[in-house]
Amino acid sequence: MKRACLILFALTAACGPKVKSHATLKLDPLPAGVDVAVFADSLPVCQYEQVGLIGSEDLESTLNRAREMGADGVIGTILAANPGAGPDPVQCGTPRCPQFNTVAIRFANPDCRH
Repeated sequence: MKRACLILFALTAACGPKVKSHATLKLDPLPAGVDVAVFADSLPVCQYEQVGLIGSEDLESTLNRAREMGADGVIGTILAANPGAGPDPVQCGTPRCPQFNTVAIRFANPDCRH
């Protein structure tokens, strides 16, 4: 079921608004100035729980939504674009638009934020 949700999320994240998300935990938002950790190539060392999923057209929007969701970090930042994209400028709202798909997380130990 979890895999099916992730696939559905990835497919729907490429369409529509600039940012889409689904929260699995209800947390208070983080202040605007708080850094959100990005784990693009590895998993966090500290124990964490999944807060939700985020799909957006840029990393800044992803991090802003993570803060709104109360997440300490995001895992799996993937920049996906159609490999057959030609020299024409990429237009968002199309399958050729870059897409960031992430899992928003919260650390079990608040000291892991630093």
